[in-house]
Amino acid sequence: MKARKAAAVGTAAVFAAFSLLTQPERNACASESERPAAAISIETVTSAEDGTFSARVYLDELPESGLSALEFAVEYDNAALRITEAELLYDTGAQGAESGLHPGLAGTVFTCDSREGKLQVRWGTALMNPEYWLREERALLTLRGTVTDAMHPGDHCQLCLAPADVMDLATGTMKPDAEISAGYLDEEGNAYRCAVRIEDGAVWVPIDETGATMYGDLNLDGQITVDDVVLLLKVIAEEESLCAAAYANADCESDNLLSMADVTLMLRVLSFDPEATALGAR
Repeated sequence: MKARKAAAVGTAAVFAAFSLLTQPERNACASESERPAAAISIETVTSAEDGTFSARVYLDELPESGLSALEFAVEYDNAALRITEAELLYDTGAQGAESGLHPGLAGTVFTCDSREGKLQVRWGTALMNPEYWLREERALLTLRGTVTDAMHPGDHCQLCLAPADVMDLATGTMKPDAEISAGYLDEEGNAYRCAVRIEDGAVWVPIDETGATMYGDLNLDGQITVDDVVLLLKVIAEEESLCAAAYANADCESDNLLSMADVTLMLRVLSFDPEATALGAR
């Protein structure tokens, strides 16, 4: 009898979590400022020579309690990219424990639903022990895929974090949720929905064998500005670090070093100096 009751409570808990987390008005917090915080990001990467790419999704910030439920989507231009795999990197032990305690929930902790231009990711557990929740700020999963023939050297496609689709009970159709669902249930069954900060990523097609996408574009926003110069100065001072594509873009002198010479060349180009050497010229 106790085992049946525990299974019923567990099943009810996971569905209650997602039900409450998709209804902000029932959030246990009284105001927006009191809501726990979470942050998710996707890295910006370059495709390989064969057109494949691999980009990680990170948990950058989590509430102290951790998360027992997380649901979001990754939106992209499916004319430019094909996402073929989403591999979970963070094993909290919830999947194994869930299968043992609640057999009916086996295989439900992590699910991925791929549609045209939208990958829906869901992680949730009925386990009330926070040891099995998402508690570490680390890589959550890896997205793998290929760029299409529509992408050319120097092109990029955004990987945008967005709310997942949920069922509209009034119409019986799917529609985007108001916000990304992330939160947890306390021991009394109160649901806490987090305010989620996001940082989108992108997949670039490099312009040469170094992996550069646009020389001088360190923040990978598709343009060269003073912000890129400031970032390079911080990198040289060892106050910031760069991903592989941004590092390649920073080597404006093509000498495999990052130095004030690269900064000087960027400033000359930005000031429209007619005698400035082209960035990345070899």
